[in-house]
Amino acid sequence: MDIFRAPTPDDHRAHVLANAARLREVLRHGVYFLRRMEGTREITSQQISLLAMLRGGGVRMTSIAANLGVRTPTATQSVDRLSKAGLVQRDPDPTDARAVLVSLTPHGEEVLAREDQHRNERVADVLGELTLPELERLDAALPVLAKLARVREEDAPAADRS
Repeated sequence: MDIFRAPTPDDHRAHVLANAARLREVLRHGVYFLRRMEGTREITSQQISLLAMLRGGGVRMTSIAANLGVRTPTATQSVDRLSKAGLVQRDPDPTDARAVLVSLTPHGEEVLAREDQHRNERVADVLGELTLPELERLDAALPVLAKLARVREEDAPAADRS
């Protein structure tokens, strides 16, 4: 790009696409890092993700599947395993007799809190290796990443908007 020329919409789009590719690569490696933390833990990262999405109360199976990026039968199998372990429960959806809401049990809340603490300590160990300027840049970037992580209402599956 000519430094004396004003940026064009094409320049902006190219910049956005380059950042999208870099962000996806960083997130992919972040997921790998989080999965490696499992080791001999009692619960997998995918199960932790499922439990964490239930923190705010009951969630429909279709929403669980959409958030995990799997089909509803796969989400149902995951919920079945967590239910057998006493970590989640199913209750009728008061707004739709055909649906159920999945929520954490008290035991599920305990396990999630314990696993979160363990994973937070592992991530803190890695963050402890950063310099103060790097930590400050991370502090500045976290709100932007949080904004990007939120699913916009129009991006949610239609079944989840009722």
